Amino acid sequence: MQSKYKFSIVLLFLTFQIALVHATLNANQIITNILTSVQTNPIRTEFKLIVSEKNNAIDQGTTGVFTLKGSKFILESDEMKVWFDGKTQWSYLRKNNEVTITNPTEKELGETNPMVILSTYKNKSDIRFSSVKSTAFYSIQLTPKFKNRDILKIDIQVNKTTMNLFSIKIIYKNGTTNLLMLTNYQKGIKVPDNYFVFNASKFKGVYENDLR
Repeated sequence: MQSKYKFSIVLLFLTFQIALVHATLNANQIITNILTSVQTNPIRTEFKLIVSEKNNAIDQGTTGVFTLKGSKFILESDEMKVWFDGKTQWSYLRKNNEVTITNPTEKELGETNPMVILSTYKNKSDIRFSSVKSTAFYSIQLTPKFKNRDILKIDIQVNKTTMNLFSIKIIYKNGTTNLLMLTNYQKGIKVPDNYFVFNASKFKGVYENDLR
């Protein structure tokens, strides 16, 4: 009787471990599928970004439109517009009529393109379904393996029906939190490559600050 009891405990433990590994693989696959899809399927989506700082009682927020085609993207808000053609980035400030031109690093791209955050941390994090339960969304948590990084963890939500990325929440070690929400997806849009290149002729008198 005692040996049967021990066997049952062992079997239960193994079943739990298999289920845990299966869940982790599924969470990882969901992120992989998102990244694969955007490489071949251009999208346009509205976004809302909310920045919460530890010592600031008032959150900072901005809204706009994000267009993505492979590694190329355009981010547009009331204050600025950013073009990236896969190598060069143009950041245009409307109030100054000034554009700053750079060849951004991976970290800098992650500040404007949520897919870069996912691709950067996908292979550098422990990935699993979080304890947050939802009938509408998959809730996934990425915890960076390297403890000296600025990011403590990344929480994402993926729509179970459309498999679109709905939100990405980045929690920094200093207490700052960036929450990005994406809505109103348009998939398979037709945009030429030169759409992601800044055209100075359309901005009369623009000052070009070239930092390349």
